[in-house]
Amino acid sequence: MSAVILCFSARGDATARRLSDFGEVVRVPPGGLREAVASRWGRVDALVFVSSLGIAVRGVAPHLSDKASDPAVVVVSEDGRVVLPVTGAHLGGGSDLSERLASALGVSPILTTSSDRAGLVAPDLLASRLGWRVLGKERLAAVNGALLEAGSLTCWTDIPDLLPALPEEYLPADRSSADVLISPGDHPAATGVQLVPRCVTAGVGCRRGVPQAKIRSVLLEALRMHSLLPEAIGEIRTVDEKMDEPGLIELAAGLGVPLTAVPRDVIAGLGDQFSASAASRHLDLPGVAEPCAASAGRLLGPRLAADGVTVALSISTTRQGAAAVDIETGEEPERQAGSLAIIGTGPGDGGLMTLSAKRALDEADSVVGYSLYVDLLPPEWLAGKAVERYTMGEEEKRVERAVSLAEEEHRVALLSVGDPVLFGLAGLALRASLGRARATVHPGLTAVQATSQLLGAPYVNGVVLLSLSDYLQPWSAVERALEGAAASGLTVAVYNPVRREIDDKLAAVRRIFARHGYSRAYLVRDAGRPGQSACRLALSDLVPDRVDMRTLILLPGASAEESCGLLLDRRGYGRELATEGGPES
Repeated sequence: MSAVILCFSARGDATARRLSDFGEVVRVPPGGLREAVASRWGRVDALVFVSSLGIAVRGVAPHLSDKASDPAVVVVSEDGRVVLPVTGAHLGGGSDLSERLASALGVSPILTTSSDRAGLVAPDLLASRLGWRVLGKERLAAVNGALLEAGSLTCWTDIPDLLPALPEEYLPADRSSADVLISPGDHPAATGVQLVPRCVTAGVGCRRGVPQAKIRSVLLEALRMHSLLPEAIGEIRTVDEKMDEPGLIELAAGLGVPLTAVPRDVIAGLGDQFSASAASRHLDLPGVAEPCAASAGRLLGPRLAADGVTVALSISTTRQGAAAVDIETGEEPERQAGSLAIIGTGPGDGGLMTLSAKRALDEADSVVGYSLYVDLLPPEWLAGKAVERYTMGEEEKRVERAVSLAEEEHRVALLSVGDPVLFGLAGLALRASLGRARATVHPGLTAVQATSQLLGAPYVNGVVLLSLSDYLQPWSAVERALEGAAASGLTVAVYNPVRREIDDKLAAVRRIFARHGYSRAYLVRDAGRPGQSACRLALSDLVPDRVDMRTLILLPGASAEESCGLLLDRRGYGRELATEGGPES
């Protein structure tokens, strides 16, 4: 909320300075009241008078027209002991501003609005706090009167999953009898007040030079096709190449919504499920209107094309206004900085993803990851999020992109398969985020943990995890690690059997582990994913033809034995010692 704080004396100036966090402090010279108000009326959301009530009334009276559009006016006494909202208490946000000003001064505001004094949240106050539009303002007085008389209101909505928890005085009812409707849709027969969340995004493409009137006409027709209100538009999205179109700029300004560019790589990452478009020829994109809309939420049918304009609509999949303010108190939460969640998605099956990782993914608005890892997730988990896919070998590039998005106050999920710490991006991402963005790690199950689905309990005594890749470390370091692992006698899991010089690498594995008494190997392919499989072979048969990057090599330790088709590592429990048989070689 933009505000200006007007003061008229040295005493008032001292109090105004205590409120400087809320807006610009202006010392008004003698005789300057009229000009000070006139020059700022309609340009700020609130005027705060550190003065008598009489000065404020004389200053704003000539400008008052409509409580729905007038700025809020608040009076603060020169000694800072009185805070009084004068106009725009609800729709203008005056009540909430007064509460914050009073808190800063260590006093309680004087509230004169009946619903405020009764501790009830009127519909216009609710809309103001959440940034929603109000239709049927002529019925507000009757509805607010009903709220005061009964202490409650009946309420209907067609978007229950998108709403924050409403005040307890809002009771569910049928649409035909509700005092309050909360909906982005057009309900011409409504008899109550309608609150319109700004939950619709318009994806728009157009030819060069198309005037604003034509774009607006196609947009309105698209809204009519879906029985949606223009007031429900919260954003217009397009591609970078169209951001300088005067018609689009004017349309967004006229609607009072942001015009946002959707990066090419985001559009490309959404797939090719969109309607055929001239953008394929001219811009080398799968489309403009549909993917731009889909980048913000659930796409509502195909695009509408007319007069050189294409429009597609989507509805948000995130709660509308839930983080903007506490509905009951009107208090704004602390501004949430961007964040980077480094997420281990597990071996691949969504059922093996940890609750912490899934929660972090749900909270993210942007997802960055290697395309294979992204595509392993259920598509509905990514709905409404900006998804950026990268190829193998672009690890540093996608980490830098994820950190940059977090710096821009996005909530970013950086995906890594399995556990992001194990041979993953966690170390690189944490280093890149130092001093730039708040980062957290959400571990996932590893492929070796998923092997228990197929093999049983192969590492009860412990397990050593190694990578056979020498892309980021010399082969001599890998060999030393293999020697140490083999000397442990524990079960060893070998990841990343990359194809480069694979013959020599597997020969080293056979040689080193045979020297320490290992005789078997299990090859687990696609562990934890649909189609997973496992096979047992002699260590001597561990050859390149049997192995690829999707294969985990498991080398059982000396205490692991096969029993009834399972690989079971002996721990030394009495029941185990009493069991006949021993390790199978």
